[in-house]
Amino acid sequence: MLRIVFGTLALCLATAAAADKTVTWTGWFSDYGCASGRVRSGIIAPTNPECAKSCIGKGAAAVFISEQAKAIFTVKDYPGVIDDLGYHVEVEAKVDERAKTISIVKVTRHEYQGASCSRRNPTAK
Repeated sequence: MLRIVFGTLALCLATAAAADKTVTWTGWFSDYGCASGRVRSGIIAPTNPECAKSCIGKGAAAVFISEQAKAIFTVKDYPGVIDDLGYHVEVEAKVDERAKTISIVKVTRHEYQGASCSRRNPTAK
C-alpha cells in the first residue's frame, strides 16, 4: 500500500514538473481581446498598444504573443506588462503549455513597434 502511495506521489510530482518548462521566446505583450482573434487567424504580430493598455486597465487578461509557439499565453504576475506594450521583446519565462500561462523571469526590450496599422508599409511609394 505504501508503495502505491509513493508511486502515485512521484507520478504527480513528475507531471507537475513537466507542466512548466523554461523558454526564451520573442513576441509582444497585449490583451486577450485584441490578440486572441488575430492569433487564431494566423496573424502573429503586435496589437495596438494604446487599445491593449485600455483593455488591461479595464480588467482584460494580459497575454504574451509568442512568435515561436505561434500562440498566446496568459501572463501571470508580471507588473511590467503595461510598460512593455508596443515593444518587440524577448522573454525568459516558465510556460505551462496545458494551462496556456507564462510566468515572466526576464524581459529584454527590442525596438518599439506599436500597432502594425500605424507603421509605414515599406513597399508603398
